[in-house]
Amino acid sequence: MSQSLNKLVEAIRTWQSLSITDYWVRVDYIGSAIHRMGDHTLTNTDGKLWHSWHGEWREIKPGSDFWLFSVAGAFASARDMIREVGDADEALKLKFNSQYGYVESLRVKLPERDAANFTFEVKAFGPEPHPEYDQKL
Repeated sequence: MSQSLNKLVEAIRTWQSLSITDYWVRVDYIGSAIHRMGDHTLTNTDGKLWHSWHGEWREIKPGSDFWLFSVAGAFASARDMIREVGDADEALKLKFNSQYGYVESLRVKLPERDAANFTFEVKAFGPEPHPEYDQKL
């Protein structure tokens, strides 16, 4: 198993050991998908993922847009990128949060796939529903 895959497995185990079911995350995304570029705030609560969009919370279904920004989605994306790119330091930059294990940053930069390159970075995280979530429902 590659060094990156070992780190991913360790990070997932850290995340799972904490049994966090509700959380919120604010991420910054830069990539080819224009509608996803910028800062995004999500909260996962009661088994559902919600995205703050123009002052309202909208539910995000697994596998749909913005799923990448969830903890599970970022783990899956990291796994896919490791399998595709490997441990090439210049092509793939991956960092996990030391306390919680979630993907803190993921950057893919391959000259031959310019349109598929992206940067994902967690700017804020909380191990509970977003403080504004209840106020919006």
